[in-house]
Amino acid sequence: MSDDHLFVFLHGLWGNKSHLYRARELLLKEYPDARILVAATYAGNLTYDGVAVCGERVIAEIKERVKEIKASDGVAIRKFSIAGYSLGGLVSRYVVGELYNSGFFDTIKPMNFTTFATPHLGVCAEKPGFRRSAFNYYGRKWLSQSGRDMFLGKGGILPKLADPEGYYYAALSKFEMLSLYANITNDRSVPFFTSFMSDRDPFTDLANCRPQYVDGYEPIIVDLSKEIKMLKTPIKRKWSRRDYIFFSVLFTVGPIVALAALTTITVSAQLSERRVRQFHRSATFPSRPVEMTETNGKNETGAELMQDVVEDLLDARGAEEEDTGPMDDAIQNESSNNSISAKITGTQRLRSGSVSTLTTVCSGLVEHKARNPDFGGNNGPEMALDLEEVQIRMCKDMNRLQWNKYAVQIHQSLHSHAAIINRRGELPEGDTVLGHWVERVVV
Repeated sequence: MSDDHLFVFLHGLWGNKSHLYRARELLLKEYPDARILVAATYAGNLTYDGVAVCGERVIAEIKERVKEIKASDGVAIRKFSIAGYSLGGLVSRYVVGELYNSGFFDTIKPMNFTTFATPHLGVCAEKPGFRRSAFNYYGRKWLSQSGRDMFLGKGGILPKLADPEGYYYAALSKFEMLSLYANITNDRSVPFFTSFMSDRDPFTDLANCRPQYVDGYEPIIVDLSKEIKMLKTPIKRKWSRRDYIFFSVLFTVGPIVALAALTTITVSAQLSERRVRQFHRSATFPSRPVEMTETNGKNETGAELMQDVVEDLLDARGAEEEDTGPMDDAIQNESSNNSISAKITGTQRLRSGSVSTLTTVCSGLVEHKARNPDFGGNNGPEMALDLEEVQIRMCKDMNRLQWNKYAVQIHQSLHSHAAIINRRGELPEGDTVLGHWVERVVV
């Protein structure tokens, strides 16, 4: 990667630029000449303001950074890449569309577009019933414009981003490499189907089966060109001492945390609605990074602190016992001892192909289910999920583009949404995902 290549990182809801520090570090280790911008103008509570408003802030950052590089080093940016995590992936789609529409790519070549655990089809719950309706309704109300975007509410931008006749879609088609990573389990924020852009999920019952993995990246990156191995004896998770402690703490402090979180969300949403209205009236927004306080070397905001409290409660059970099937000792040791998987020599970076389909995985489960009528899977992999019509349409249109898709299985954390990018810098499994991206995907 040459020094005229600008790489932009975008964080997710409630997040800040520190969430992408590990990704930046590993990219620079592989490509020391790369120019990197970690977006900083929509952190914390500003992430409530919606994909478009956040995207406009990032666009201003990008243009300013390009001018700064030219002025300070005399280097004209000729190549452009972008990687978005969670909500940041949606903001990335907006950003590249607006840049494309403004002529930014007339002189700059779009190279890599990557998302990690991004809700491309929205985060509307796919289960029918009252819980689905309530979850979707309050999500749209409590998260301001970002809620309307992610929960496909009135005025949400996702259908526009996925319109094959629009310039957001056209911008994606110009990139040399389109890639995405999706968690197959324990992602309570962004389910597999939406981050993988699929109307099926063959990983709903991992107690009965075990995926196979890409050589050199075991047991994290799932090899979708191979059938899932069926277990002779389903894994039954036993409660541990930590489980009892977790639920004791949950029922004791849970209501207090829930009340505090609800209060924070409500106030933040009201402030966001005011900012969004002001933006649409004046089209003004901060052109400099948001000021944040330093806490133990990590940038924190009120929203970030609340998020950490909730996630710490969710992770309190630990990963002492694996609820999706045990790992082989050799594989587990290899994963723990290597923060980044060793390079696989002679392997070409992929452009579409077997990694972008669930056909092999699903067909293997269907055949097993036919041979074993008592198979305990809840949802047949041959059955399409109960999605909204707009989600089905977006899924079909987005998959007309040539994506490299990678399914990720995190074992050592019960909060895989944060682990997939090693958000806190403490999870080697996240390094394996980032290592795969840097070594096998980035061009």
